[in-house]
Amino acid sequence: MNFGMLLFLYFLVLGPLLSVSSSSWLLCWSGLELGFFSLMPLLMSNNFSISKEVVLKYFSIQAFSSVLLFFSGMMIFSFFSDYMIYIFIFLLSLMLKLGGFPGHFWVPGVVSGLDWFSCCLILGPLKVAPFALLISFLSNFSNYQLIVLILGGLSVIFGAILGNNQTKIRAMIGASSISHTGWMMNACMFSQMWSYFLIYFTILVGFLLVMMKYDYLTSSLFLLSMSGLPPFAMFVAKMNIMFYLAQSNMWGFMFILIVGSIISLIFYLKFSYSLVLNIKNYKVWYLSSFMMMNFWGVLFLYLF
Repeated sequence: MNFGMLLFLYFLVLGPLLSVSSSSWLLCWSGLELGFFSLMPLLMSNNFSISKEVVLKYFSIQAFSSVLLFFSGMMIFSFFSDYMIYIFIFLLSLMLKLGGFPGHFWVPGVVSGLDWFSCCLILGPLKVAPFALLISFLSNFSNYQLIVLILGGLSVIFGAILGNNQTKIRAMIGASSISHTGWMMNACMFSQMWSYFLIYFTILVGFLLVMMKYDYLTSSLFLLSMSGLPPFAMFVAKMNIMFYLAQSNMWGFMFILIVGSIISLIFYLKFSYSLVLNIKNYKVWYLSSFMMMNFWGVLFLYLF
């Protein structure tokens, strides 16, 4: 990787940091755009074998959402206009940036045409700035928290349904990102978004790294962790959000998140099982570990 690519990577990291640390919405929007425009040369470079059609699709959607975000942000934060049309445009542009409902349609198609490193950039650092804007919006307009909760619940459901319709593992990771985006939108209500994002991003990076090394067994374990099964770390993050929802008596949203997790567990198990079947050279501890898991499954079946 040459010096130019390292410079763009530096600005890609600097943009989200600027958005999180700024106190002005305009600086937050500037950090968002800095990260977005720093990503484009990385995707278009010859170092990554990426379809130019996918890059153009991603650029068109993100540029369109940037224009909507700037216009609606000016009306809301600078001219203090709280008309529903501006609120709707602002939330729509953020959903397009984050890949949440109803702006989730581009995620599986774009992610399926990228390499693993580019998937990590789009599904990780570039979501920091839109979430910072969303948190700033909710702190100023707390009466719209219910709308964000509804959008988050729908993102979880639609991400789970889309994941079950995918046959490529990259597209499945994109659908999983839609579902986790919904969880993070619910976590914004209780100031738990950054802790959830840190756990999700750590698991995502670990999964992408081992997939680049073709370590299919470890990849399947990372997928199980991403599903939220106990005793993995994502289970703790999801239970934390459930705890706050229960304290707030939001049982309907709890039910939606639980149903979405159950539906998404189907494709997590399906892809993790297919990854295990792709292991060419089995080792003794590979087989013994799965035998032990089967044994404990039978034991719990008799106990309960």
